Amino acid sequence: MRAMRLTLTALMLVLMPAFTAQAQIAHGFSNVFTLDTVTAVDDGENPPLLTTLMAVYPNPFNPQTSIEFTLAEAGVVELAVFDLQGRLIRILDREYRSAGRYRVTWSGQDEAGHSVPSGVYLCRLISAGESHTAKVMLVK
Repeated sequence: MRAMRLTLTALMLVLMPAFTAQAQIAHGFSNVFTLDTVTAVDDGENPPLLTTLMAVYPNPFNPQTSIEFTLAEAGVVELAVFDLQGRLIRILDREYRSAGRYRVTWSGQDEAGHSVPSGVYLCRLISAGESHTAKVMLVK
C-alpha cells in the first residue's frame, strides 16, 4: 500500500506542472509557459545514437584518467593518445567493438611503459570513418 502511495505521489509531481501550465495558457498566461521535453533515456539496453568521446575525467589528472566513448554502430575502433606535435604516445584500444558505451583508463605512460612528462595530450577516437578528439592534461 505504501509503495502505491509513493507511486501516486510521484505521478502527481510529474503531472501537476503540466496541468498548471495548461491552466495558465487557458487563462491567457502563455508567456509564463515553459516546456521541457525528454527525447531519449539511456536505460543501458539501447545502443547510443552517436559515436563520440563522452568524457575524460579527471582532467587534469595524476596518476591516471578515464576516457569514455560511445559507438553508434559496431566496428573497428582506435583510441590513441598523441602529444601536441602529433606524435603517437600510446594506442589505448584498437579492436572490433559492438555498439555501446566504453571506458578506457590511461595511466600517463607511452607504448614502452615509460611515464610521459606533464603537459597537454590529445585523445583521438576513430571509428566508422569518424574522428573525435579531446584534450587531456597530465599534471605531476
